[in-house]
Amino acid sequence: MTPEGWTSRRFADVADYKAGRTPTRALREYWEDADDGVPWVSISDMTEFGIVSRPKERITKLAFDQVFRGISVPAGTLLMSYKLTIGRIATLGIDACHNEAIIAIFPCESIDQRYLGYFLAQVDYGALQDRQVKGNTLNREKINRINILIPPSQEQSAISEILDSVRYSINVQDRALSTILELKRAVINTLFAHGVRGEAQKETEIGPMPESWELQPLGALCVDTDSVDLRSEGHRI
Repeated sequence: MTPEGWTSRRFADVADYKAGRTPTRALREYWEDADDGVPWVSISDMTEFGIVSRPKERITKLAFDQVFRGISVPAGTLLMSYKLTIGRIATLGIDACHNEAIIAIFPCESIDQRYLGYFLAQVDYGALQDRQVKGNTLNREKINRINILIPPSQEQSAISEILDSVRYSINVQDRALSTILELKRAVINTLFAHGVRGEAQKETEIGPMPESWELQPLGALCVDTDSVDLRSEGHRI
């Protein structure tokens, strides 16, 4: 049931959008020596709800002029992938161009861009997808008729603020977990090289270790299950 005051509208009625292009790879002058060229975004440059500021590739000024008519997508624009990986949402952090698997989205004035991005990210696109030779995709007609639930403007903003806070918390947790894993690796490396008694070390084929430790092949420490009846040995299997 739709909450009171909310409406359901087609995507085409709440935003304009435009697909990108991929300059042909056959023309080297479109890609080579493009270090000072125009940033060009592919799906692999997009992290979910991330800011795309450093795409891996650039196109030359020639490709920009001939393929994109010298028009880039401005920083701050909402992006969504609609081929292969469908429904990945990100925002451009720089002026750039992008490939044909991505649409740049320009919401109507009454639509909160953050809200629209969050909504599009949770849509079940399974029923809308076409199977193509290279994978799943959406055509323009199906993109147009994606149903968007639209609450009043203040509620759009409130929902976006809550989801921004949730996403921030997730990012903080992910960074903390990454730090913990790095600390764990550092502790393991120290313990296996120095032990816990501070004794002298010796060099081995796998690196330094305490003098009292032994280096043995893994096979000497394992049970050969082909020659042992695990049930008779009392092992639980």
